[in-house]
Amino acid sequence: MDDKAEKSNWYEIKQNNRIGYALMFFCLKILPPVVLRFLSVPIGFFYWIFSFRARSFSNDFFGQLGLKGSSCKHIISFAINLVENLQSWAGKFSFRNVHWQDDDVTDLVQNINAGRGTVLVISHLGNAQMLKGLASLGESGTEKKMSITTISNVDISKGLYQVLSKINSGSSFHIVNSESIGPETVILLQERLEKGEVVVIAGDRVSANSDRTLRIPFLGKEASFPYGVFLLLALLNVPSYFLFGLRQKDISFSSQYDMFVRKNPVSFDCPRKEREARIFSAAKCYVGELENHCRAHPYQWYNFFDFWGER
Repeated sequence: MDDKAEKSNWYEIKQNNRIGYALMFFCLKILPPVVLRFLSVPIGFFYWIFSFRARSFSNDFFGQLGLKGSSCKHIISFAINLVENLQSWAGKFSFRNVHWQDDDVTDLVQNINAGRGTVLVISHLGNAQMLKGLASLGESGTEKKMSITTISNVDISKGLYQVLSKINSGSSFHIVNSESIGPETVILLQERLEKGEVVVIAGDRVSANSDRTLRIPFLGKEASFPYGVFLLLALLNVPSYFLFGLRQKDISFSSQYDMFVRKNPVSFDCPRKEREARIFSAAKCYVGELENHCRAHPYQWYNFFDFWGER
C-alpha cells in the first residue's frame, strides 16, 4: 500500500499479491499451522509499522465506533485471518473448530440437504470465506458435499484464487467475476441453483464498474452498499441467508469460530413495482446484522479503505 492515507475505494488498493500467498502456503505445507499463526504476529506488526494507510483507515474505523482501538492489534488479527483462510483450503482446519449458533442454521442445512438452491451473503467481517474451504473438502455439516459458486472481483483477487486453485484443485468451487455480470450470468446462476448449488457473494463492497449503490446508515453514518448484490437476490429469488464467521478471540493461536446464520426475511415474490422497496429492505436487514456483529468483534473488521466515502 502507499504511504499516504488517501481516500480510496477498496478496488483501488492493490491486492493481487500472488507471491505472498504462495509463500504463505509453502510455509503452511512445511510448518505446523500453529507456527504460522505465531509468525503472523511479527508479520502483522511489520505491516503495521510501514503501512500508514492501513493504520489510518483502522483508526478511522475505531473512531466511527467511538472506541480507542489498537490499529496494531487490528492488523495482526487480519494476518491471522489470512493464515486461517489458507489453512481451511489446505485441509488443515477442522470443522470441529466451527461452532454453529441456535439461529437459522437448521433452516439453511435443510434447504441444502433438500437440494434447493441457496444464496449466502457474506462480508469482510470475520472469516465466512473459511466455510467455502471447508465445504470444498466435504466438511460443511450437510449430508452432501456442497458445490459452491462465489461471485468476486477476479481481477483484484486473482493472486489469491490462483493459489487456492492449486491448494485444492479437486474442489467443487467455481468463480464468477462480479465485474462482468450480465443477463447470461444470471441465467448461469439460475441453472446452478436449480441443481441445488450454493452461490456466495459479499454484501459489503461496492462494484468497481457500477454507479448504483445503496446509501444506508452504518455505525452512525451513511455508507455505500452494493445495489447489485441485493438486486441479484431479487432476480434469483431463492432462499438467501446472511452468514458471519467470527473468531471467538480476536488474537488466538488455536482459533475457535462462531458461525452465525440469519435468513433474509424479505420475500421477492411480489409485483415488479414493489421490488425496489424490497431490495432496499433486504439490504437494510443485512446491514443491521453486519453492524451488530461489527460492534461485538471490531478487531475482525477487514475493510481497510475509506468505507464511509461518497460513492
